[in-house]
Amino acid sequence: MRQPRHWQKIIEDWAPELAQRLGRPAEEIVNRGISATDFSPSRFVEIRESTGKVTRFCYAFALIRPEKSVAAIFSEHDGYVEIDLLEDTAIVEIHEHVYIHQEAS
Repeated sequence: MRQPRHWQKIIEDWAPELAQRLGRPAEEIVNRGISATDFSPSRFVEIRESTGKVTRFCYAFALIRPEKSVAAIFSEHDGYVEIDLLEDTAIVEIHEHVYIHQEAS
């Protein structure tokens, strides 16, 4: 993980990618931030390291800058985290569709 930065600085730095992902102008995102409606309870992000370590973020999405070997994970509950991408690190976005069948009473 990178040195933690204030959430507003992360938003400002990643505003172009956030604008594309969220479909809103970058200036609006910088001024208003991101809200709970930008996150889905069925979306997760996992960071899978070559050592086998897995870190999971709920209500989250990831943005990646491959040319700079850096990623940002935006999570409603865990805040915003930037990580340096090491060799063979996988950033995995998971979208779950869950059906739970229950017998009628």
